Amino acid sequence: MSPTDWRFWSALFAATIFLSYSAAADCDTPQDPEAAIIDCTRSINSGKWKGRYLAAFYTNRAAAYHEKGDNDRAIADLNEAIRLDPKLAMAFNNRGAAYNEQGDNDRAIADYNEAIRIDPKFAMAFSNRGNAYSDKGDNDRAIADFNETIRIDPKFAMAFQNRGSAYHDKGDNDRAIADYNEAIRLDPKHAKAFLGRGIAFSDKGDNDRAIADFNEAIRLDPKDAMAFDNRGSAYHDKGDNDRAIADYNEAIRLDPKRAKTFHNRGYAYSDKGDNDRAIADYNEAIRLNPEFATAFHNRGVAYHDKGDNDRAIADYNEAIRLDPKRAKAFNNRGYAYSDKGDNERAMADYSEAIRLDPKDAAAFNNRAIAYLEKGDNDRAIADYSEAIRIDPEDASAFNGRGVAYRAKGDLDRASADYNEAIRLDPKSGKAFVGRGDVFSSKGDFERAIADYNEAIRLNPKSPVPYFARGRSYLFAGSVEKALADFNQASAQAPENAYLALWADIVGQRNNLPSRLAQTSSQIDMTVWPAPVIRLFMDQMTPAAVLAASDDPDATKKKGQVCETNFYSGELSLTKGLKDEATRLFRLVASDCPHSSPEWDAANAELKALGVVP
Repeated sequence: MSPTDWRFWSALFAATIFLSYSAAADCDTPQDPEAAIIDCTRSINSGKWKGRYLAAFYTNRAAAYHEKGDNDRAIADLNEAIRLDPKLAMAFNNRGAAYNEQGDNDRAIADYNEAIRIDPKFAMAFSNRGNAYSDKGDNDRAIADFNETIRIDPKFAMAFQNRGSAYHDKGDNDRAIADYNEAIRLDPKHAKAFLGRGIAFSDKGDNDRAIADFNEAIRLDPKDAMAFDNRGSAYHDKGDNDRAIADYNEAIRLDPKRAKTFHNRGYAYSDKGDNDRAIADYNEAIRLNPEFATAFHNRGVAYHDKGDNDRAIADYNEAIRLDPKRAKAFNNRGYAYSDKGDNERAMADYSEAIRLDPKDAAAFNNRAIAYLEKGDNDRAIADYSEAIRIDPEDASAFNGRGVAYRAKGDLDRASADYNEAIRLDPKSGKAFVGRGDVFSSKGDFERAIADYNEAIRLNPKSPVPYFARGRSYLFAGSVEKALADFNQASAQAPENAYLALWADIVGQRNNLPSRLAQTSSQIDMTVWPAPVIRLFMDQMTPAAVLAASDDPDATKKKGQVCETNFYSGELSLTKGLKDEATRLFRLVASDCPHSSPEWDAANAELKALGVVP
């Protein structure tokens, strides 16, 4: 859901004091603040007026200054009015309103208290004090003041609107809507009440009603940037990013200093996959509000989506500094660390996200992935199970748990989880590949190939199902079909060393010459498994590759040793060294993770060699 903005109330200046004096013809007409200031100043400087009469001129000039947005001068005039007439409740109310607009809620409340002490039936002062309490986050006191305002003046539409906003802030959207309804009944042209009700409907997920209310708010006040901003958010929630962006554009035109609108437009651009524009908008939101934690967080998401994990982490760091209880920032920073291969930091962040929000299924899911990569299948299963308990409709958690069960060799449970993942998401190519792998591990190549066929239908541009189907064809004895699939997979991902290796292995079984000298030009030969490529190109010995597989990370080392043994076994088989191949395949079958392609392939090769794995 796009962030919405509901803090739209403002303190009310009480009406100007009516002056019957002919010398003050314009001083009580704030609709023309320039004329009022001139006339009030003339009367103040005339020397004719003293005490409460002079205080009235200062109060009215303050109202004119306020109308112009000059609260400092308004406060100065109200100070003088209060000095001249300490019982002028309106002056205290109005000075409180000016302090409130300056963000000084404590001084505002003190002034409202005094206005109420002088005039306990001053409904506007109760309403304004309620606004100040709301600004301080004390919605219970705010509601008490709005209640009193309504008791004194049951037709005070603004009080119903403001009480609705306080209820909304407490999460009680039904009461909020009831109050906005009453505000609209009392004043059908009350644009802010339509805006508030629209926001409450949006929070309830009723975006159609929300948009209808925002439309009316905009009709009544076409210059209200907040109404365009919130209508944009409602369109965004409905998936209509183009309309959302059009509304955000208008909101920005009306109020170019509104950080939240730049953020919201960035969010819509991000959803459209335009991360560069998204980042530009987040930059502007942060420039306007350097403490905007959400903008840092979402800019981090955009950088992550662009593959720039270092910048993403820097932004998540700042979001966490500004808001240390933001669970999603920890979860997403963990995701970025995971992409960098730093599973320890990733897991620490996922754990913190879970501590802050124990109902965050995504954090459990991500920590499960990290455990899976470490080879800790039991903990992975525990986290996937918790993710499923929190969100039983999440197909990806069932798919992940299926991977973990398969890695433990529990093929029946793995199959059950893949079945459920497919039921929940029939378009999940990953789940069909996973279930196909289970069938392949069981030697049921016909069913495996059927699942891989469906995965290819769903995502014909992915090399993964072609690679998986190629292995099943190979183990079923269809070497030519296997070669076609490996070639297809390698063509779709020419930078993938493993696909190039398999294509070469099966090509040689079809009596074709090695093509690794050509395909290796598109592979990063500075990282693993480059030594294995060199092994097949006769540039390294099996012993040298085994030495190169060493790594300080025990999990990574185990995986690389497994791959070394498997591919050395394949090379031995190509050279006719069946005993050495059998020895190496047995090592793989006994030591390697069951979820790895090498484990499946080693077992299939042993069966083909007539050896019991």
